[in-house]
Order: sequence, then C-alpha cells, then structure tokens
Amino acid sequence: MFKKLLCATLICAGAGAAQAGDPGFYVGGGIGQSRYDDNLTGQIRSAYANYPDYSFVSGQLTDDSDQAWKLFGGYRFLPWLGVEFGWVDLGEVGSNYVLHSQVPLTNANANIFGLYNIAGASGTVFGELDFNDRTSGILRVGLYNAQVDYDETGTGADGQPHRFSNSNSDTKLTYGLGFNVRVTPNWDVRLDWDRYTNVGRRFDLGDEGNGRFDHIDFVSMNLAYRFGQ
Repeated sequence: MFKKLLCATLICAGAGAAQAGDPGFYVGGGIGQSRYDDNLTGQIRSAYANYPDYSFVSGQLTDDSDQAWKLFGGYRFLPWLGVEFGWVDLGEVGSNYVLHSQVPLTNANANIFGLYNIAGASGTVFGELDFNDRTSGILRVGLYNAQVDYDETGTGADGQPHRFSNSNSDTKLTYGLGFNVRVTPNWDVRLDWDRYTNVGRRFDLGDEGNGRFDHIDFVSMNLAYRFGQ
C-alpha cells in the first residue's frame, strides 16, 4: 500500500512540475519523541500458556515513550525525488512482568523488569511535492535495521536476584511523512513523522525472543543544510 502511495506522490509531483528544491546533497539532524506500541502482555501470556513451571500473572510497558534523535544525509536526483540515509536512536522504554511459580519455592512470584534500547541505520526513497515556493510535503518509504539491546533484572521465584541481557538486529519496513520549510536557500526546517514496523523478536522462552513492537512512532523537528545552493 505504501509503495502505491509513494508512486502516486511521485507521479503527481512530476505532472505538476513541482520544484521542491534543486538536486544535490544535504545533511541534517533532529530530536523528538518516540512512542512504542504496547502489545507485550499478549506475547508473554502466550509464551507461558503451556509452560509447566510458571503461570503468567501480569505484563506491561512501564513507560511507552522516550526522547529520540536522528542524523541523516541525502541526495535529490530530481527536485521531487531523492534518497536519504540516517542513524535513528529511538530511546529507551521499560517493561515489567510477573510470573507465579507452579512448584514449591521460597518466593511464589518472579518479578522481572526489562529495559529496551533501540537504534539503527535507515535508508529511504522519498517523493517531495511543493505547496508553494517555500513549503513542501514529503512521503518516504524504506528499510530500518533495528538494533535491540535488552537488559533484564528482578527477583526470581526462589527469591534470588535475576539478571539477563541480549542484543539482536533485524531489517524491517519504515515509512513516514514530512513537512519542509525552506528558510534560506541553504537551510531547511522539517517536521517529520516516521513509523518503524515489527521491531524486535516476538517474546518466547529462548534467548532471542525478548519482545516485538508492532510499530514505534517517532515525531521529530529537524534542521537540514543543502550544499551548493
């Protein structure tokens, strides 16, 4: 669906002879807020549904948003078509889940706290369409290589301290929208909304399955510099 939207934007831009900006290189960066989709409860419940030693009690994200930032660089092949590569840090969010022991132990419950830190490289193709000689809209789609660093602490059902950590990475779809204001011939201010899909690996009882987020949204304010204008 998003590829069709991108094609439609490029066709409209070309048909209207939009002049969103001269071809060339640019670099920039920005900060904003990320928000994580919270579907961990169902994943943890399913993982422990038939497990003989523990039963699921509760699970949730203890917070679902954090400050995030990105750095990027790109090239416009045409005034309305280009590519952009970047590094995106989506911040940290925490989780908590409680399990009840099915066997006689010192402590009946295990209380576990997780911390997710997600960052990685992205590459997108974008279409840009002028609204007037200073403002334009951007539609982009591409891939994001999400590096998920996970740290787990808490108390086991036996009352002993619990600690575990793991890292993994996967490349998934990303897409987004932008509103660009050309302040001077060289400087742009850009408001972006980006969505990163299927980040992480679905929660299971192995070392790699620490939880998957169906999507992470990132709203950012960015400053970009165009070379050679």
